[in-house]
Amino acid sequence: MERVFAYILSYGGMATVGLLAAAGCAVLIGLREDLDWPVLFPIYSLSLLPLFLGAKLFGVLSLMSYRWQQGAPLTLWSLVEDSGIVFYGGMLFFLLAVDLGIRRFVLYKRASSWGLAALIVPLFHGFARIGCYFGRCCYGPVMAGGFCSLFYEHRLPVQLMESGFNFLLFAALLLLYYYRKRSRGKLVRLYLFAYASFRFLIEFWRDDAVRGGFGPLSFSQWVSLCILMGLIVRACILRYRRKAV
Repeated sequence: MERVFAYILSYGGMATVGLLAAAGCAVLIGLREDLDWPVLFPIYSLSLLPLFLGAKLFGVLSLMSYRWQQGAPLTLWSLVEDSGIVFYGGMLFFLLAVDLGIRRFVLYKRASSWGLAALIVPLFHGFARIGCYFGRCCYGPVMAGGFCSLFYEHRLPVQLMESGFNFLLFAALLLLYYYRKRSRGKLVRLYLFAYASFRFLIEFWRDDAVRGGFGPLSFSQWVSLCILMGLIVRACILRYRRKAV
């Protein structure tokens, strides 16, 4: 029983809980909204493969940046073998795969089908970050005394802070999904903007240098900046096109 409980609280266990919660949420909303579920379910399910590949690819890139900073050799096989997974890579590849699948195969309620992705990603991530805390990864700095004395090694619990943010973001997007139905197609962009902004800031309190980076910013902070800049450029292009018309 102790081993089962220990596994549930590990990263793998909490990620599994998050995956089941996200799948259950997707099924309930899909049936409630009468989405093209026979087509949509395979799209979301098959997009899990790009998710794992993207998470591993970004893990390799992150470790590569760390070893480059340390002047260590960059052997491809050792990078693949020693690297972990990075959420950003999995999230971006998952969203890309879902977007392509919906554009190609879903015939009706595409905006609602696409907006669903903005709900299940932070829901999954909220549980996964709890697993990070119990798995002793993605940790914050040691801060003796006060609030941090309640947590592992007196470290700032950035994992739990990020988990809480993801659950709040999920709740906010869920409300928008039901009460601002015309905006469902924009929810993924809203999610990306909110999470990238939060992730850029919370990274300043991360203390695991192995996550890599370039210059004063971590690897994930650079990814956050790229996402934010991409969203801003997209918004400017759309605004210019509206004015031109």
